[in-house]
Amino acid sequence: ISESDLISAIEAKGIGTDASIPQHIKTIQDRRYIVLASEEPRSFKTTKLGRALAEGYLKIDKELIEPKVREYCRKV
Repeated sequence: ISESDLISAIEAKGIGTDASIPQHIKTIQDRRYIVLASEEPRSFKTTKLGRALAEGYLKIDKELIEPKVREYCRKV
């Protein structure tokens, strides 16, 4: 996924703010859920760990990976 598409998806789901989006991307890179696939244009690909984590959450409860869960947790 291109960096611009990733940012657009994050914004569309209402995750974070303009200022925090780069930190969200850095966090998922630091946790090795994604890696930089190319510099120009910048794009990312998921790692085996990232895919396994998402697949595991889907098996447990699909809503665990839905952005609305994070939104709910912030309100509580």
